[in-house]
Amino acid sequence: MSDDHARLRRHTLLVVTVHAAVALLYWAAFRVTIVHDFGPDTFGWFWQNLPTAVLHDRAVESIWYMHSQPPLWNSFGALLIKLFGFMHMHVLQVVHIGLGAATAGMCVQIVGLVTESPRVAVLTGLVVGLHPALFLYEAYALYTTAAAFLVTLAAYLVTRTREPKGERAALGFVAVVVVLIMTRSTYHLVLLLAVVPFALVLTQRLTRCQVGLLVMLALIPTAWYSKNRVQYGFFGASSWYGMGLWRTVLFEQDEARVRGLRETGALQNVVTVETFSPPSAYRALGFDRESSKAALSANDLHNINIPEISEAYQSSAVALVRASPAQYLRNVLTAYGNFSAPSTEFAHLQATRARIRWHAAVEHLVLGRPLVARLEQALGRRYYGSVYFVLFPVVLLLYGLQFTRRLPPREYLSRIREDAAPLFMAAIVAYTIVIGCAMELGENVRFKFVIEPVFLALLAIVATRVSRRLRG
Repeated sequence: MSDDHARLRRHTLLVVTVHAAVALLYWAAFRVTIVHDFGPDTFGWFWQNLPTAVLHDRAVESIWYMHSQPPLWNSFGALLIKLFGFMHMHVLQVVHIGLGAATAGMCVQIVGLVTESPRVAVLTGLVVGLHPALFLYEAYALYTTAAAFLVTLAAYLVTRTREPKGERAALGFVAVVVVLIMTRSTYHLVLLLAVVPFALVLTQRLTRCQVGLLVMLALIPTAWYSKNRVQYGFFGASSWYGMGLWRTVLFEQDEARVRGLRETGALQNVVTVETFSPPSAYRALGFDRESSKAALSANDLHNINIPEISEAYQSSAVALVRASPAQYLRNVLTAYGNFSAPSTEFAHLQATRARIRWHAAVEHLVLGRPLVARLEQALGRRYYGSVYFVLFPVVLLLYGLQFTRRLPPREYLSRIREDAAPLFMAAIVAYTIVIGCAMELGENVRFKFVIEPVFLALLAIVATRVSRRLRG
């Protein structure tokens, strides 16, 4: 093993150890805990999670009939509930701390392997590993930490495709993206249309058996989407897309325009009810189907009527976008401002954030939130979040210029292989920004954290290349 590889491994171990030690300290001494506001048996408290009792008593049935979310997160929750009972939330936090430490460690590896600079690598790993939001999301019982880990793991596996037996890493990369698609509905099946060819370009030497495995991996989310098509009439991972889109489109719309569209029948009656309301609020509008399945019969967002309700919101949203495309684009820009905010600002993190407020304040200062707030006051109502508002497009543009600079068309494939990990990171960051702002207006900052570790790694890579070029 070379000295650089040995040093990179030591730096990775250092970052992993530091993160785990601080996370456990915050848990034990500062009560940054996943059960800080409620009892430990509350996995079902979150909209995205099936009720705890349902997962305990009827896990297989309830997950099979689930339409609100991809299946893996609730499957994992059911496993924890079955194995650990009332302690399952505490065990989930332990798992999250492990995933967070691994995420920071993989950032060390990614940056070190791409830049060949151990110092830049360990600095990046420490920035990720000591990010206050990572500690807070580890104490939050949703899939945010797991999704961030999966995105980072996918990028790490891409860095390994150039090593001997790199085809295994390429297959692992596709498998991780499939797991991501089956965990977080933001990441759609359409990603595989790019991911599978990308993996083939990186390997060039898959056996027939490995090609078959690649096809099988792609069929897993396709089968789940098809299941939802047969059961509920939509081809996707989540029945909530329409509700999220309507909330995004409706923001700051002209009331007279909305009223006029309703009078002409372009908008459906569901728009008179606030999105994400309990299904009982829609019974008077005719959404009154009943189900004998426990997961589909409660007055929550897993109810059997939700797919039809969401479809009605979706068709109304499309009609409103056609009538007022400029306002929709302004709303997307507003969502991007939310997306760019410091990750610790997510409302659900308020209680634990207050317990490490000095640490969260560091993030605010580093991201220039006080300065950006003054800028917002000077320019008007628009919300810009933080310096991420500018940093995201600048880094992506700089990386695009670095990737394409003096690149003849015949050398694109070789450049893709040489720079595969940063290319994937740039692509997944851009994808998440577009989808996370076009389909959601509210919790965008939570969507952002999923790609923040890989973005920070990409930032380190781009900055290192710029620095080296300026120094000649």
